[in-house]
Amino acid sequence: MKLENLYNDIISKEPYNDMDIFFSNHDNFEEVPLISRDSRISRLSELLKQNDTLEFLIGLSVFLLNSIHTISKIKNINKEELFTAITFTSFKSCRANHPIIPNIFIYPNQKKDDNLQKTLMHQQPNEISAELTTIKNHFINCNLDASFIFYESRFHDHTCNDEFIRIFAIPKQQNKQ
Repeated sequence: MKLENLYNDIISKEPYNDMDIFFSNHDNFEEVPLISRDSRISRLSELLKQNDTLEFLIGLSVFLLNSIHTISKIKNINKEELFTAITFTSFKSCRANHPIIPNIFIYPNQKKDDNLQKTLMHQQPNEISAELTTIKNHFINCNLDASFIFYESRFHDHTCNDEFIRIFAIPKQQNKQ
């Protein structure tokens, strides 16, 4: 696989093609999917198997997180104020033979009294879910599990009568508690 073709076919068409998307004035949090169109994920999946596609995208996500942190230093953004993670939310599409698509999660202007990681830590379910186990296993396959802390957020939305699951993979080095 030529990286130039990957860039032309997928990355050039995604919002993170311009890294400034991660430094825009976000009111709350922002999740930028690595691949936003089924046709693009299908193209990548043609080259790789489903599990390999997710693991490739996890590696790309780690590259993007590292790039975000380097750019934030250049922009003089205090690292304690910029919470970043890789999130996974599309577990239903996984069951339909589509790989899970990682998102780059940005929570800007975090303050001491509004620490998202501490909130996530205190809201963890007692049992480890199948979704969390799946994501951890893919990080293990990528030899990245020791570099991340994993949290799960789960809530039921009564409006649409659906359960929303979000798995957070937070870099240990960049987001210390």
